Amino acid sequence: MKNNFYNLKESFEIKDIDTGSRQVAVYLSKFDAIDSDMDVIKKGAFKKSLKERGIKSTSNRKIAFLRHHDWEKQIGKFVELAEDDFGLYAVGQLGRSTDGDDAFMDYQDGIIKEHSIGFQYIPDKIKFVKDETLKGGGYNEIKELILWEGSAVTFGSNEHTHVVGMKGQEKTDHIQKITNDLNLCIRAITNGKGTDERLHELEMKIKYLNSQLILLATNDPVIDQSNETKSKEIIKPFDWNLVMNNYSQKQTFADYPEQAKKNAKRGIELNEAVNNDCATNVGKNRGRDISQGRGLSLDTLKRTYSFLSRAKTYYNPNDEKACGTISYLLWGGNAMLTYCERKLSQIDE
Repeated sequence: MKNNFYNLKESFEIKDIDTGSRQVAVYLSKFDAIDSDMDVIKKGAFKKSLKERGIKSTSNRKIAFLRHHDWEKQIGKFVELAEDDFGLYAVGQLGRSTDGDDAFMDYQDGIIKEHSIGFQYIPDKIKFVKDETLKGGGYNEIKELILWEGSAVTFGSNEHTHVVGMKGQEKTDHIQKITNDLNLCIRAITNGKGTDERLHELEMKIKYLNSQLILLATNDPVIDQSNETKSKEIIKPFDWNLVMNNYSQKQTFADYPEQAKKNAKRGIELNEAVNNDCATNVGKNRGRDISQGRGLSLDTLKRTYSFLSRAKTYYNPNDEKACGTISYLLWGGNAMLTYCERKLSQIDE
């Protein structure tokens, strides 16, 4: 029997993106299709949740629009949620927060392609339907569930899985698909827009996609001949959990000096005085992160040290209207440069 705790389930396609209004139309779920959990969600399964926590409900905990099922990353709100004959249709309005801006850029760049729902099973609303033609002897018919949120995800749970067993044209087509996705990520990270978290996530996806290309290019199904009466194909898929653990558990550093925070705050003030015309989006985000004392990943420390080492030559404390001065302060100035140099040296040792 399915548990009634918080569960996640992958979703389907993006229908439309309106960059002017920052709205995205998607399907959060598809009806009458057997998914990887051997579940079939029936039309009407979301009816009660939509009534109790939908757009027009009076609930103070409406169905949320999140990123990666993280309740601290609400990227906007749903302005439309409804069942149709295909599935659960949704229109999300992206917010103006940092997380909302990151998601908006990922939609524009084609990085976000999939969505997922966070929900609870209702044990007495599940019926096992026997079908001997299916693995496990049947499927679970879901007549009702409790929907809590819909999430935009960078990594779909079924995306690029089981590539090792592919052959022929299927293998060629998949190599092209991964290559296209890889090019999208490379273009997005080269633009350097968004927060460090967005850039780090793009780096992780590039590593993942590269690993899949290597697997496809160098592996063919291996035949085990140890059993003379029966040979079997051994397929070892890529362990994506290792990559996600690296992403979710990355170490951060927030013990940089108060002077670095003051420098970043001063950089923000000076930039506002010149209508925010100085610094890139990355520099502006870096200033916000440092001024608020947020933890920085090791990759970010390296980028910060690299930038400050180059930019120091353009810093003139006597000219606070110069973009070189403003940008240098946004990244924490001399105090941050000294800190990064010391911290990176300690890590290397």
